[in-house]
Amino acid sequence: MLIFALALAAGYILYLVWEKWANDRYLAGFRHVIHVNGIRGKTGVCRLIDATLRGAGYKVFTKTTGSTPLIIDTAGQERALRRWGPPNIHEQLRVIRQAHREGAEILILECMAVAPELQKAAQERIVRGDMNVITNVRYDHVYAMGGTLDEIAESLAGTIPKNGVLFTADEAYFDFFSRRCQALGSQAVLCRTEAPARDENEAIALAVGLRLGAKAEDFRQSLEGYQEDFGANKRYTVHGRPFLNLFSANDPQSTRLLLDRYGGSDGDTTIVYNNRMDRPDRVELFAKYFFPGLAYRRVAVIGESRALACRLLRKGGVINVEAVSRWDDVFRPGETGPVVGVGNIKGEVYDILQRLEEEKRDE
Repeated sequence: MLIFALALAAGYILYLVWEKWANDRYLAGFRHVIHVNGIRGKTGVCRLIDATLRGAGYKVFTKTTGSTPLIIDTAGQERALRRWGPPNIHEQLRVIRQAHREGAEILILECMAVAPELQKAAQERIVRGDMNVITNVRYDHVYAMGGTLDEIAESLAGTIPKNGVLFTADEAYFDFFSRRCQALGSQAVLCRTEAPARDENEAIALAVGLRLGAKAEDFRQSLEGYQEDFGANKRYTVHGRPFLNLFSANDPQSTRLLLDRYGGSDGDTTIVYNNRMDRPDRVELFAKYFFPGLAYRRVAVIGESRALACRLLRKGGVINVEAVSRWDDVFRPGETGPVVGVGNIKGEVYDILQRLEEEKRDE
């Protein structure tokens, strides 16, 4: 029995050694690996960089972990990524191998780790990106990453490359990231929104593209091949009322900025908060950073653990909160104001948005 156990242990160690050797060999075959981290916009940035670099003639392979984890292969075809269990950073090894087999020149990977130690391990032991991105520093995942923006920035800094380049659109934390980059022999690039880029995400994609030889005058044409992630911010009409989907924004600061960009909220607006049982921290963050000063009629809570979410929102000072068991019950007869969805895209909301997209295509 002891000999059998020792043989198993030896076999496992040999497998780990081979796995590391193989991954190192695959990574060496890429011209660049781009590891995209941050709080808001990671999936969109991955897709925008993908479109920009394909437009510049590169053979690109991209993996995102947004509303639905998927890959965009070197032919530009999207395929859902199959998982045989809960998300695990180990799956990046499989993606790296697949990108190598397709002969990709550029590999773009969205960071899928939340815990600071896993972010650092993913960068240093698996991905080893050399042209990385930290989109921004905002409040989310505070139980894992820290309760202050400084702590969250510290967590995100775990994916800064050694002897590489870091791109960020977060001006407030640029100096912090610059100091970390200097210590690692890397360069920090602040991506500002200016023509031809129209927002922060496009500014990052443009900066990465320019670094790799893309031309600014070709940027907008390159984005003709850009496809938004499922569930991206969009307007619909539901039961005759305007409905603004901001479910995928996730963090309260980004959601509030997007809401203001779309025209804000007034005293006739219904806010729909979709709750996830495993995200009680997000409820508290929305109560603290999204609702204060916001004009609205009521807050309808859908999703999981609705009673708990209502209690947390009320505890945070949010008024006119109620749990709603059915999506259609959000749209009360006699109300005519707009409806805005926030919080999370997972669960029943995902199915609702799929149905709305199908109805939109059938119009």
